[in-house]
Amino acid sequence: MKQQLLHTVWRLATLALVLIGAYLTAFVLIPYLDKKLPIFWIILVVYFLLAYGIFPLIIKFWRIIFKPNHIPHFVTTGDGWPSDPITFAVLSKDKRHLEKAMAAAGWYKADEWNFKNALRELQSMVFNKPYPAAPLSNLYLFGRKQDIGFEIPTNRAMSARTRHHVRFWRLQETSVKNHNPSHHEFWIDKLKRFIKRSNYIWIAAATEEPFPIDIQWRTGQLTHAGSHDAERERDFIIDSLKRARYVKSISSTVVGEETRFRGQQFRTIYITDGSIKVVELKKPLL
Repeated sequence: MKQQLLHTVWRLATLALVLIGAYLTAFVLIPYLDKKLPIFWIILVVYFLLAYGIFPLIIKFWRIIFKPNHIPHFVTTGDGWPSDPITFAVLSKDKRHLEKAMAAAGWYKADEWNFKNALRELQSMVFNKPYPAAPLSNLYLFGRKQDIGFEIPTNRAMSARTRHHVRFWRLQETSVKNHNPSHHEFWIDKLKRFIKRSNYIWIAAATEEPFPIDIQWRTGQLTHAGSHDAERERDFIIDSLKRARYVKSISSTVVGEETRFRGQQFRTIYITDGSIKVVELKKPLL
């Protein structure tokens, strides 16, 4: 009863913030800026307020009322919207084994997402400065952000402007409260024949970012541009592991029918064939 009351109060507070923010923006801030600032700065300020303030609050309130209910074939943003498709899984002895295999295949482990690293990534993108281990934004599966991410810059400057990138979630990890328990059960069922073969099963979502800037069509926020062909990115990653001689076996499992959905960006529409490649890692040959 107490928890339900707190949820109700929090929802009403969120709605109140949305309404107050919209009112202040329309009737206080814009008239004030109109008197004090040129039109360019007015538009810029209003854009940031809408894209990074008002719209996210509205979406958060929307998601409180209408819980996301989607198929487990893709990972989501923090607001529950579809993002990158799940295209393969990796079997490893432990986390260190995965890290060594990806490093041997030429991948950089992404830094943690925090304010300092985000500023460094922004500097890398604006000035085309080297930052091959730039942080990846947080995406979610099983109710939690990725456990680890890797990337390879695709430009000569080794900057964060364009890159291959992949995020991994450990399937067996269930200690964190799961907002989509059915998704965990789904992947356990689809990959159950591999569970006894490995201590760690990693679910992976990967896409290439071929352009530095795109726009999130739900909020208007700036983001990287994503490639439509997620399966090509999956094959690129697997081929890199093959070249590093870390692949013991490759299997396939069908997890559903062909799926078509829009990602975060205006221009990105993913089409997946409903199959998952499962890569079992081995120690490299001497």
